[in-house]
Amino acid sequence: ATLQMAPKAITPPRALPQPKLDTLTMAAICNVAARVTAAPKASVRSTKAQSRAFLGRTAPLQARVAAPRAAARGVSVRADAATEDLNKKLKEVTSTVSEKWEETDDKPAVITLGIYGLVGLVAANGVLKSIDGLPLIPDLLELVGIGFSGFYVYQNLLFKPDRAALKESISKSIDKIL
Repeated sequence: ATLQMAPKAITPPRALPQPKLDTLTMAAICNVAARVTAAPKASVRSTKAQSRAFLGRTAPLQARVAAPRAAARGVSVRADAATEDLNKKLKEVTSTVSEKWEETDDKPAVITLGIYGLVGLVAANGVLKSIDGLPLIPDLLELVGIGFSGFYVYQNLLFKPDRAALKESISKSIDKIL
Protein backbone atom coordinates (compact mmCIF):
# COMPACT_ATOMS: atom_id res chain seq x y z
CA ALA A 1 0.00 0.00 0.00
CA THR A 2 1.33 3.41 -0.89
CA LEU A 3 0.62 6.46 1.13
CA GLN A 4 -0.72 9.43 -0.71
CA MET A 5 -0.65 12.78 0.95
CA ALA A 6 -3.34 15.29 0.28
CA PRO A 7 -2.06 18.67 -0.94
CA LYS A 8 -2.10 21.37 1.72
CA ALA A 9 -4.21 24.41 1.14
CA ILE A 10 -2.08 27.49 0.64
CA THR A 11 -3.35 30.48 2.54
CA PRO A 12 -2.66 33.94 1.13
CA PRO A 13 -0.49 36.21 3.29
CA ARG A 14 -2.29 38.60 5.59
CA ALA A 15 -2.22 42.28 4.69
CA LEU A 16 -0.14 44.45 6.97
CA PRO A 17 -2.10 46.94 9.05
CA GLN A 18 -1.70 50.45 7.72
CA PRO A 19 -0.27 52.81 10.37
CA LYS A 20 -1.57 56.35 10.71
CA LEU A 21 1.17 58.70 9.52
CA ASP A 22 1.57 62.44 9.85
CA THR A 23 2.60 64.68 6.96
CA LEU A 24 6.36 64.77 7.64
CA THR A 25 6.57 61.02 8.11
CA MET A 26 4.74 60.45 4.83
CA ALA A 27 7.11 62.86 3.06
CA ALA A 28 10.12 61.01 4.50
CA ILE A 29 8.70 57.65 3.42
CA CYS A 30 8.09 58.92 -0.10
CA ASN A 31 11.62 60.30 -0.25
CA VAL A 32 13.07 56.93 0.78
CA ALA A 33 10.73 55.13 -1.62
CA ALA A 34 11.83 57.32 -4.50
CA ARG A 35 15.47 56.67 -3.70
CA VAL A 36 14.93 52.92 -3.42
CA THR A 37 12.88 52.61 -6.62
CA ALA A 38 15.10 55.01 -8.61
CA ALA A 39 18.40 53.50 -7.47
CA PRO A 40 20.23 51.34 -10.03
CA LYS A 41 19.87 47.66 -9.33
CA ALA A 42 23.37 46.31 -8.92
CA SER A 43 22.51 42.92 -7.47
CA VAL A 44 19.69 41.02 -5.86
CA ARG A 45 21.33 41.26 -2.43
CA SER A 46 21.70 45.05 -2.52
CA THR A 47 18.13 45.65 -3.73
CA LYS A 48 16.75 43.45 -0.97
CA ALA A 49 18.75 45.40 1.61
CA GLN A 50 17.62 48.69 0.10
CA SER A 51 13.97 47.67 0.00
CA ARG A 52 14.03 46.70 3.67
CA ALA A 53 16.04 49.72 4.73
CA PHE A 54 13.04 51.66 6.02
CA LEU A 55 10.93 50.09 8.78
CA GLY A 56 11.30 46.61 7.34
CA ARG A 57 8.82 47.31 4.55
CA THR A 58 9.24 46.64 0.87
CA ALA A 59 9.48 49.36 -1.76
CA PRO A 60 6.00 48.84 -3.31
CA LEU A 61 4.33 49.61 0.03
CA GLN A 62 6.44 52.73 0.43
CA ALA A 63 5.73 53.84 -3.12
CA ARG A 64 1.97 53.75 -2.51
CA VAL A 65 2.17 56.40 0.21
CA ALA A 66 1.95 59.90 -1.27
CA ALA A 67 3.18 63.09 0.36
CA PRO A 68 1.09 66.26 0.29
CA ARG A 69 2.34 68.92 -2.09
CA ALA A 70 2.53 71.60 0.62
CA ALA A 71 5.16 69.70 2.60
CA ALA A 72 7.20 69.09 -0.54
CA ARG A 73 7.13 72.81 -1.41
CA GLY A 74 8.41 73.80 2.04
CA VAL A 75 11.31 71.38 1.74
CA SER A 76 12.25 72.66 -1.71
CA VAL A 77 12.28 76.31 -0.57
CA ARG A 78 14.69 75.49 2.25
CA ALA A 79 16.81 73.41 -0.12
CA ASP A 80 16.97 76.29 -2.62
CA ALA A 81 18.20 78.72 0.08
CA ALA A 82 20.81 76.22 1.25
CA THR A 83 21.89 75.60 -2.34
CA GLU A 84 22.31 79.33 -2.96
CA ASP A 85 24.48 79.68 0.16
CA LEU A 86 26.54 76.69 -0.87
CA ASN A 87 27.00 78.03 -4.41
CA LYS A 88 28.08 81.42 -3.05
CA LYS A 89 30.67 79.85 -0.74
CA LEU A 90 31.87 77.55 -3.53
CA LYS A 91 32.44 80.51 -5.85
CA GLU A 92 34.28 82.33 -3.07
CA VAL A 93 36.57 79.37 -2.38
CA THR A 94 37.15 78.76 -6.08
CA SER A 95 38.15 82.37 -6.67
CA THR A 96 40.52 82.31 -3.68
CA VAL A 97 42.14 79.08 -4.86
CA SER A 98 42.55 80.38 -8.41
CA GLU A 99 44.15 83.60 -7.09
CA LYS A 100 46.60 81.62 -4.95
CA TRP A 101 47.36 79.33 -7.91
CA GLU A 102 48.20 82.33 -10.10
CA GLU A 103 50.51 83.73 -7.40
CA THR A 104 52.39 80.42 -7.08
CA ASP A 105 55.84 80.46 -8.68
CA ASP A 106 56.71 76.78 -8.39
CA LYS A 107 53.62 75.01 -9.74
CA PRO A 108 55.27 71.58 -10.37
CA ALA A 109 56.31 71.44 -6.70
CA VAL A 110 52.74 72.18 -5.60
CA ILE A 111 51.38 69.45 -7.89
CA THR A 112 53.98 67.00 -6.57
CA LEU A 113 53.06 67.83 -2.96
CA GLY A 114 49.39 67.29 -3.81
CA ILE A 115 50.13 63.87 -5.30
CA TYR A 116 52.24 62.92 -2.27
CA GLY A 117 49.44 64.06 -0.01
CA LEU A 118 46.95 61.85 -1.89
CA VAL A 119 49.30 58.86 -1.68
CA GLY A 120 49.75 59.52 2.04
CA LEU A 121 45.99 59.57 2.56
CA VAL A 122 45.60 56.24 0.76
CA ALA A 123 48.41 54.72 2.83
CA ALA A 124 46.94 56.05 6.08
CA ASN A 125 43.56 54.63 5.09
CA GLY A 126 45.13 51.20 4.58
CA VAL A 127 46.91 51.35 7.94
CA LEU A 128 43.73 52.37 9.75
CA LYS A 129 41.73 49.60 8.09
CA SER A 130 44.30 47.02 9.18
CA ILE A 131 44.35 48.40 12.75
CA ASP A 132 40.56 48.32 12.79
CA GLY A 133 40.68 44.57 12.20
CA LEU A 134 42.80 43.90 15.31
CA PRO A 135 41.01 42.90 18.52
CA LEU A 136 40.73 45.51 21.33
CA ILE A 137 42.90 48.10 19.57
CA PRO A 138 39.97 50.06 18.00
CA ASP A 139 38.20 50.21 21.38
CA LEU A 140 41.38 51.43 23.09
CA LEU A 141 41.91 54.09 20.42
CA GLU A 142 38.29 55.17 20.79
CA LEU A 143 38.79 55.64 24.55
CA VAL A 144 41.97 57.64 23.89
CA GLY A 145 40.02 59.82 21.44
CA ILE A 146 37.21 60.42 23.93
CA GLY A 147 39.74 61.32 26.62
CA PHE A 148 41.61 63.70 24.33
CA SER A 149 38.34 65.33 23.22
CA GLY A 150 37.36 65.88 26.85
CA PHE A 151 40.76 67.37 27.62
CA TYR A 152 40.52 69.69 24.58
CA VAL A 153 37.07 70.88 25.60
CA TYR A 154 38.32 71.53 29.15
CA GLN A 155 41.40 73.41 27.94
CA ASN A 156 39.87 75.46 25.11
CA LEU A 157 36.08 75.58 25.16
CA LEU A 158 34.80 75.41 28.72
CA PHE A 159 35.65 78.92 29.90
CA LYS A 160 35.00 82.20 28.07
CA PRO A 161 38.61 83.57 28.05
CA ASP A 162 39.86 80.27 26.63
CA ARG A 163 37.23 80.37 23.89
CA ALA A 164 38.24 83.93 22.98
CA ALA A 165 41.92 82.95 22.84
CA LEU A 166 41.10 79.94 20.63
CA LYS A 167 38.99 82.08 18.30
CA GLU A 168 41.82 84.60 18.01
CA SER A 169 44.36 81.85 17.33
CA ILE A 170 42.17 80.34 14.62
CA SER A 171 41.59 83.71 12.93
CA LYS A 172 45.36 84.43 12.96
CA SER A 173 46.06 81.04 11.39
CA ILE A 174 43.45 81.60 8.70
CA ASP A 175 44.91 85.04 7.93
CA LYS A 176 48.40 83.53 7.61
CA ILE A 177 47.12 80.85 5.19
CA LEU A 178 45.01 83.15 3.06
